[in-house]
Amino acid sequence: MSKNYIKKLCICSVLAALYVALEWIASTFGKIAFLDNYQIPISCFPLILASVMFGFSWGTITAIVGSFISQLSYGISWNTLLWMAPTVIYSMSVALLYLAFHKKDKPLILGVQFFISSILLSCLNTLAMYLSNWIADLSNGLLKIFLPIKIGAGIVFAFIFAFIIPIVIKRFKKILKL
Repeated sequence: MSKNYIKKLCICSVLAALYVALEWIASTFGKIAFLDNYQIPISCFPLILASVMFGFSWGTITAIVGSFISQLSYGISWNTLLWMAPTVIYSMSVALLYLAFHKKDKPLILGVQFFISSILLSCLNTLAMYLSNWIADLSNGLLKIFLPIKIGAGIVFAFIFAFIIPIVIKRFKKILKL
């Protein structure tokens, strides 16, 4: 094993742990009641870092590990993979879009990438909620879906992340000598 591989493994492990902590904070304290308990997506930050800094496979592995550990707080059930899928696909989309846009670190380009990924995440989370309710028959008919509001919030956070990520990446690369 190379020194660089071990460094990436350690960093992605810490990012997965940070994802779990931020997911818990967001689900406990970050819900906005008037938006049908919309959860502020602060937990996406470590996944974005892993995907942008280390690429598709490292970002995906970080998302798998982080979302699985996060789902353990709810217990393992028939819908564990269903609720992990949006997070993993989100991380994959961030990495693929970063590659598609030729790894540009300009805030506007990153904002567009994170906006597209955020829309995908909102749609996948809504689909997971719908499928979970449909399969378990918990909804008893009506399911509140606030997709436009979730997309709007996704836009806001996409651009916030777009301005923060380049600064953090430069600092990480300088500190870790990557």
